[in-house]
Amino acid sequence: MRHIGSIPDETDALRFGDYLLAAGMKNHVEEGSGGDWAIWVEDDDKLDAAKAELDAFRASPADAKYGAATDRAKKIRVDQEKQQERRRRQFRDMRTSFGASRQLAQPVTMALVAISMIVGLATKFGTDLDGTAIRKLWIQSTYADESGRPLGLADVRSGQVWRVVTPIFVHYGPIHLIFNMFWLVDLGGQIERHRGSLFLLALVVVAAIIPNLSQYMWSGPRFGGMSGVNYALFGYVWIKGRFEPHLGMGLAHQTVVIMIAWLFLCMTGWLGPVANMAHVMGLIVGIVIAYAPIELRKLRRSLRS
Repeated sequence: MRHIGSIPDETDALRFGDYLLAAGMKNHVEEGSGGDWAIWVEDDDKLDAAKAELDAFRASPADAKYGAATDRAKKIRVDQEKQQERRRRQFRDMRTSFGASRQLAQPVTMALVAISMIVGLATKFGTDLDGTAIRKLWIQSTYADESGRPLGLADVRSGQVWRVVTPIFVHYGPIHLIFNMFWLVDLGGQIERHRGSLFLLALVVVAAIIPNLSQYMWSGPRFGGMSGVNYALFGYVWIKGRFEPHLGMGLAHQTVVIMIAWLFLCMTGWLGPVANMAHVMGLIVGIVIAYAPIELRKLRRSLRS
């Protein structure tokens, strides 16, 4: 991918990027360090043509042909997403999902899966409610003292700060664990490959703490599962795919429908006790973390203008 130049305004830069894409030149638009928007072209063979188009755009940015290319570019991106989804469905097997090369490429995702599996075995998949392991992982070991008075987060306040995170590793049954690990590998792996391991780790920690605290205040300490984190990962990938597709992340339409439908289905109570508050707060956390930088860039541009 080669840099061909910059455009000061984001709207103009994205419009020009759409024009290049519609003309068969795959490209990437991103904000540069100086506030301008850098244009990158994927195919070296089309570098000279893209530079010539950039010069023409700078000379006449209001030309109607640039606006007319937006709809064509959207259709191309939709088609590309469908093709990628078809490829994922065709080639997603044990080698591509859990193969050695992918494990090395996403160590945080694989570590979270491994810890969750170990905890599942240690807690007998959440059935050993009186066991030491599960009581050490809940956000609070007991809800009230012997007189029935609520303890609040007494264990956390006493120094056991890991408890605000560790409920994400507790799963109630093998199906609960497998279901959550599937989405963790799919969503977390995508973020880790494109944004890095440290970013994913930070996102998981935030997406554990806020939903866990919210669920505790809503229903007490006996909850667990990676689903709150998974909804944060889903919200992050969803927003980035919609507003910053050049980052390489995105979701198929049916995946979005499934995740949102599952969120509301859990709220009906038909599936038994579910940590719905953790789901909702996780989704909010993911969306906010994904969209906040976009809004901040808009604010900075409005202040400069």
